[in-house]
Amino acid sequence: MSSTAAPAQPAAPVTPAASANATALLVRFSANVFLACLTIGMSLSVVPLFVHDTLGYHNVIVGFAVGIQSLATVLTRKFAGRTADQRGARVALMRGLLFVGLSGIAMFATSLVALAPAPRLGALTISRLLLGVGESLCITGTLTWAIGCLGAPQSGRVMSWTGAAVFGGFAVGAPLGLALYGSTSLTGVAVLIALLPLVGRAVVARIPAVAPAHQAGGALPYSQVLRIVFLPGLALALQGVGFAVVGAFVVLYFDASRWQGAALALSAFGLAFVLLRLIGGRWPERLGNLRVAQASLGVEAIGLLLVWQAPVAWLALLGTALAGAGASLIFPSLGIEVVKRAPAASRGTSLGTYAAFQDVAILLTGPLAGAVANPFGYRAVFLCGALAAVAGVLVVLALRARRR
Repeated sequence: MSSTAAPAQPAAPVTPAASANATALLVRFSANVFLACLTIGMSLSVVPLFVHDTLGYHNVIVGFAVGIQSLATVLTRKFAGRTADQRGARVALMRGLLFVGLSGIAMFATSLVALAPAPRLGALTISRLLLGVGESLCITGTLTWAIGCLGAPQSGRVMSWTGAAVFGGFAVGAPLGLALYGSTSLTGVAVLIALLPLVGRAVVARIPAVAPAHQAGGALPYSQVLRIVFLPGLALALQGVGFAVVGAFVVLYFDASRWQGAALALSAFGLAFVLLRLIGGRWPERLGNLRVAQASLGVEAIGLLLVWQAPVAWLALLGTALAGAGASLIFPSLGIEVVKRAPAASRGTSLGTYAAFQDVAILLTGPLAGAVANPFGYRAVFLCGALAAVAGVLVVLALRARRR
């Protein structure tokens, strides 16, 4: 994988792919993203156990070890976008795979029992940081490369498939990581994380590179990128509040309510999210991206309100499924708006910055919602998520008004 650091070879512009070929390309891009996110899910599932049970650190250090990856992802979104815009999307993706592979090597160093706890924690921190940078480069590089190959009119479909692959990788990676950890300790997890990027590279190796866009004005200043991205990103962040409260608190809510089926609540959310991404991937282009975003935020709000007021478990399950369905198409629907408004020379930076809004929302929602839950109970956090989704509808209405 060392060649990923080399400059991109000159590439001719790629014409938008025909329908059958476009689907084949999407499958390959999505498979690569799935493998990259598989490593993230594996790492995330085993790090708390390793830091707490094996290294013997308390919960604050556990939280640090878990959260440092997300922080690295947020802080490198701009860097990943600039890499895709200036060096080429293929270079960004390949460098991301390199960072993911290096994170596996650093995790392998963590697994060496001859080391004291402090250096092992240090090696694990390096692994998590590398994985965060790798995630940022892989996702931004894939989105930019795929849109370059398939054409901007299919950007919603690209984002739908990519998002489903991300979610699927996380979902499969967690149990896979725990199974490997139980049978091989951290060593097996580390080795697989180091090897999977090689498979991902092979999956996309024959896809033609897309040359960085060269326009007379060049790339936009970052301040202009922020102006383009701000309203779509804000609506995405408000959607992310509901996403985060379901992931963080629905199990605790079910337990506090003495209901069975807490795991089913997460499954209902996840299944609805992925299924609608796959079934409705083309709805934003066909029905209007802002119309779909507005309706989706409304459905998410209704689902979260149902969870908030549910008197019985099955209504809460229905609410989580509605929330998952509502959250599903918001990223691609609003992402289309970013692609429409950003010049091709700044597409990677714009998409990376746009995704960072959701990253930040998810990072902040956990502790803030926890502060709400302490005095008001778990129900209140779902009301907060619903209100955030309603605020997102208002932001989308502002976007629609600005377009007129």
